[in-house]
Amino acid sequence: MNRKVNGQASVVPAGIRRGAETALTLIRNSLAANTQRAYASALRKLDAVLQGQELTDRTLAAYIGFLAREGLSPASAATAVAAVKHRAEEKDLQSPAGTLTRDALRGFQRRAARRPAPRGQAPAITLEDAAAMLSATCKPRPRGRGGMESRETAQRRGIVDAAIVAVLFQAGLRRCEAEALVWADIEDAADGDGMLIRVRASKSNQEGAAADTRYVKGGFAAALRRLRDESDLGQGRANGPVFPLSAQQIGRRFGATAKAAGIPGRITAHSGRVGLASELTRRGASVTETMLAGGWKTARMVARYSAGATAERGAVAKYL
Repeated sequence: MNRKVNGQASVVPAGIRRGAETALTLIRNSLAANTQRAYASALRKLDAVLQGQELTDRTLAAYIGFLAREGLSPASAATAVAAVKHRAEEKDLQSPAGTLTRDALRGFQRRAARRPAPRGQAPAITLEDAAAMLSATCKPRPRGRGGMESRETAQRRGIVDAAIVAVLFQAGLRRCEAEALVWADIEDAADGDGMLIRVRASKSNQEGAAADTRYVKGGFAAALRRLRDESDLGQGRANGPVFPLSAQQIGRRFGATAKAAGIPGRITAHSGRVGLASELTRRGASVTETMLAGGWKTARMVARYSAGATAERGAVAKYL
């Protein structure tokens, strides 16, 4: 085996040559037989769709889009990407999978995360959904008897709706907990960005233990500050309600905001809490961290709400 170094042929030592051949065999044997078969099948399907076109980051991302349109699962796309990377490693080539492939696969996984929730469980919203809801809160909406809200009416309503999104999603509050909030329960965090919310009472916190304190930050904290600072609801009313609404009204306004943001499915107030558990798990938070963030007393409900995200981060996603 000869290689050119600086334009001149160099001889690869026999020991290295034989070692490379053995290494290739070892690499192939590192995969379980089922994984080898899955990779081979995925590559055959990919090559058939490409029809001789060069495999690049862009065409691999397009192939992921093709799989999504064909109704296949994100797992099929992940297997194809893993097979491409493994084939490149075997041939000592740079993998074509790059930023476009990564983003296409993540987008596919996120879209699949919106699959119907288990029976009896509210569908989860994502962080991107919640951000879209914040952006949609102050936009004029159709009125009940026709016409549209005025910009002033939409602004007043939207300030409240944005704060509802903040506490139901990032703080993981139930609608009854949001109904019970008073301004004395909310204070600026020491970090200068976030806000702390003490949950006075809840289904799992009947006595309103002081330890159950939630944290919101960024745009969600800004939404709470705006409600406190720009409206008269938070002025001089430490013991006044943050939301002068019933739990049912809070839930309806959360759902209406999701609809205004174009989020599919029947989104309920509990979708924020379910989404918090799912998003934290997907982003690498431990069960304990997630329990503290949402005030869960046991890991059982966290596991139930984040089952899909847990699977996406599980052993198959990591190692196959």
